Amino acid sequence: MSEQNNRDELIELIVPIVEPLLERQNKVEQGLQEQEAVLVELAGQLETLLQKSKEQTPSPWNLHQGDPEENTELLGEINEWLPWFNATYGAGLSVNMIPSCWFRHPNVVAHLMGFYVAWKAANYGATSPNSDLVYWSLRYLPDVLDIVNAPGDKGGMAGCRREHRAPDRVDPVPEPSKNEFTAWLTENYLSQAQ
Repeated sequence: MSEQNNRDELIELIVPIVEPLLERQNKVEQGLQEQEAVLVELAGQLETLLQKSKEQTPSPWNLHQGDPEENTELLGEINEWLPWFNATYGAGLSVNMIPSCWFRHPNVVAHLMGFYVAWKAANYGATSPNSDLVYWSLRYLPDVLDIVNAPGDKGGMAGCRREHRAPDRVDPVPEPSKNEFTAWLTENYLSQAQ
């Protein structure tokens, strides 16, 4: 029996040493699994980048050359998202809300497209925690609200808090001077580069 007692005593001495080691091993394995998930996500992104051809197609949020149907779908998503945004981020303050006439302000439409796409990227698709939403909240949110709250003559919607006020627009928008630009490009820019 003394041999059994020695084993029991030995087990009692070893258990407090082994249990923390097993806990550390579990934490390391969990950390490795999280790192593996990040690497899988990065590998997918790298594969996507490598597959892109030299001729890039416009992204769905490209208002200049994007597919009008994809633009329309995203603009519809923004319109559906804004009530939630206003209730969540507006906190009852009109200066933190985006007025419902946002689509009548081309400058605001362009900013909201990027704003929404960045919010969507921060909130969908990631399989591991990251700082994208914090960055969106600290960097994009205040800047876009500043743009929205700017006076109408600065491209904002400050006058639209109670009702829509059409922005003063220059119509038609001036066309670029192709001849002057080509001359400047040739005489100044290209000659200095040589």
